[in-house]
Amino acid sequence: MDTVVRITAPARLHLGFLDLNGAAGRKFGSIGLAIDSHHTIVEARFCTSDVQHVIPDHLRTKVDTLINTFCRHFADIVRQQPSPVQVSILQSIPEHAGLGSGTQLAIAVGTALCRLYDILIDTPTIATILDRGSRSGIGIAAFDQGGFIVDGGLGAQSAVPPLLARHTYPEDWRIVLIMEQTRQGVHGQAETQAFSTLPPFPQSQSHAICHLTLMALLPALLERDIALFGQSITEIQNLIGDHFSLVQGGRYTSPAIAQLLAQATTLGHTGIAQSSWGPTGCVFVDSEAAALTLTKHLEETVEQHFDNKADYSIMTAQANTIGAVIELNTAS
Repeated sequence: MDTVVRITAPARLHLGFLDLNGAAGRKFGSIGLAIDSHHTIVEARFCTSDVQHVIPDHLRTKVDTLINTFCRHFADIVRQQPSPVQVSILQSIPEHAGLGSGTQLAIAVGTALCRLYDILIDTPTIATILDRGSRSGIGIAAFDQGGFIVDGGLGAQSAVPPLLARHTYPEDWRIVLIMEQTRQGVHGQAETQAFSTLPPFPQSQSHAICHLTLMALLPALLERDIALFGQSITEIQNLIGDHFSLVQGGRYTSPAIAQLLAQATTLGHTGIAQSSWGPTGCVFVDSEAAALTLTKHLEETVEQHFDNKADYSIMTAQANTIGAVIELNTAS
């Protein structure tokens, strides 16, 4: 019997940290949302011969490292299976765009191999084994169950951040994504250095973000108040973006996307954000019609005023409310 495990993992938006310094005992803490615009799709199967993995060149080193880490950790189980494994990456989330590509790739590969080898462990454990979740737990929760997520950051004994809140994003709300194909957000060693060299985040601003999250953002989400939801997101983003501006060159990583986000504000939209280090920008709106109208305005601006028009894409996304899809197919 040929068993094929397929994992389809959603992208995510990272919309801000609660406490960058951990002065109150827990560091980071994150706000985020799983979305359906991009996915990472991984397949794994046993083979009868030494078949090569099917991995795009730009992901080969990453995926080889993930597979090798998994096999070292579960060496006794892997040795009991005489057949080699083939891992295929059928689709991937754009790298370093602020959409959580690294975490979703790692957890998807780890989950596929666990299901193939019949290893029963949960997603946070897989993330820990594959060195994910060291700052944010949004990608882990997005993989597990989707939705709008708040995690509790890292305490002294934390392996990964605990999930504090998970709510369904309103079905009719949309997110307009503004992407710049040729620019990447801070990542890798530069990201590690940024977190170690940025000045302390003022505790008063951390208090403000926590208060906005608990007393404005989450209530607005539950009461379907897009104006207050958007206003809260924007205020949180401004506090975080201004702090990170020393590293990313401004409140937003991309000047062009900053211009388009400013236009969305001029048009009356309140939910203005950059996901993670960017460059992807996003605008939260209350309907498909509002998303289409905004998209048309922004596309006209790109067409009329931007050079290298093909570098930019504007699309409408919905929330992912179920997390990753795990499929096991068996054929003779």
